[in-house]
Amino acid sequence: MIAVEDGLATLIGRVMQLLPVRRRVVLQAGPATIDLDGTEVECYGRAKDGICFNYLGQRAGRPHVASWAEAGMVLAADLLAGDEDPRAGAADLIADAAATLATVGVSTRPRVRTDAGYFAAHIAWAAVRNGCDFSVGVVRNPAVWKAVASVPESAWRPATGMKDAQVAVTGYAPAGWPPGTRTIVRRVKIAAGRISADPRSRRRRTIPKGQLTLALEGLCDHAFAYSFIATNVPVYTPTQAVALEIWHRGRTSIEDRIRDAKHGAALRHLPSADRTVNTIWMWAALLAVNLSAWLQELSGLDSGDGHGRAHLGTLRHRLLAVPARVIRHAGKITLRLPPGQQLLSRVLARLRQLPAYT
Repeated sequence: MIAVEDGLATLIGRVMQLLPVRRRVVLQAGPATIDLDGTEVECYGRAKDGICFNYLGQRAGRPHVASWAEAGMVLAADLLAGDEDPRAGAADLIADAAATLATVGVSTRPRVRTDAGYFAAHIAWAAVRNGCDFSVGVVRNPAVWKAVASVPESAWRPATGMKDAQVAVTGYAPAGWPPGTRTIVRRVKIAAGRISADPRSRRRRTIPKGQLTLALEGLCDHAFAYSFIATNVPVYTPTQAVALEIWHRGRTSIEDRIRDAKHGAALRHLPSADRTVNTIWMWAALLAVNLSAWLQELSGLDSGDGHGRAHLGTLRHRLLAVPARVIRHAGKITLRLPPGQQLLSRVLARLRQLPAYT
């Protein structure tokens, strides 16, 4: 689907030209974040091409998405089978997304942000080769547990916006990763009574085994849950480490893009037995997400920082599912809306003020 992504870059460039100057300057000046994530789309039917059993035992396809966090736009995507490892194609998505950001005039060095599902040296190197920095969740392994045990108490600093959480920098650097890679750790204090006795609990995997045993046996009143981030972004001071940790926490923005595509634009379904058709279906849903972001940017519905951006389903309810009549009078066609304040009339007025496409 190279043609789709080429056309998408052209469209994003056109939207950028139409944005108010202040907003365009903000987006182009950065920071610009490329978020990577995937999602499972459960399907039925044994004969569907590219639909395979995933780790949950579901027949599924797996849309793999790269988005521009600050603008709320999808930049690149691929449709994988349910049993395909998204790490294999992550480098191509990074390259395509970084190229689009350069095409639309982003002047700062982008950052690639992912969870631990993308913990692989070749993904970090792909970011660096494409002129990006990276911030990647770290898989908990013996080496990283050993490193966090050596962090002195004096090195911990309170995390921003998270109760009972602290941040520090460890001495762990994954083998084979780009020079300058360092690992940030966040620990969150958990009362012993809140730790599940179910061995399948995800929270239990974030607590060192020794602490977990003591807490479950009632020998201590709390334990710490740990998360790790490998990055080449400078974190030479505690302030830099705390700032990067809260920025990395913003990775949930791509989950909003995927949720919009699923619940607002029909990506909950892959209808065809043909993988190419399903890829087109996926792109239709992702383009709908972009159209929603573009419409809200151009019509002034978005506050300019993404915080006022409505989900696609909400926007459709307020903007499109509106009763109206088309009136023809004196050679003119008029859209007559119900009495009262209507969002549609406001949006149409703003869109009519935009310069015509040339």
